Amino acid sequence: MKTELEGFRVKSDKHAEAQEWLKFLADNRQAFLATLPAEKMLVESVFSTMIGNDLYLCWYSIQGDNPRPVEDSESELDKRHVAYWEDCIDESVPSLKFDHVVNYVPDELTQKMSRLYEN
Repeated sequence: MKTELEGFRVKSDKHAEAQEWLKFLADNRQAFLATLPAEKMLVESVFSTMIGNDLYLCWYSIQGDNPRPVEDSESELDKRHVAYWEDCIDESVPSLKFDHVVNYVPDELTQKMSRLYEN
């Protein structure tokens, strides 16, 4: 399993679109849950924060091995999610990458999570 936390700067003229994107994600929570198995996504949370005048969207995830990239999804939800990403995220600014140090997840839960998406 892989645990990640990474933040991405939103283009300065795309803050309103980013808020629309976050609403889209929240409004479609149940439908997005159905897309997670293909990505071997066990836990995914999205956070936002302001650093100065810059909006950052941050993803925390715990993901199983050998996932299908979201960009390869045939899901209309995922396609719209990727389109928002391409419209809003400023790829010219390095992401905020956090080094994973330790998980405080009980071993029993980690083992069950690992088996969720076994083939």
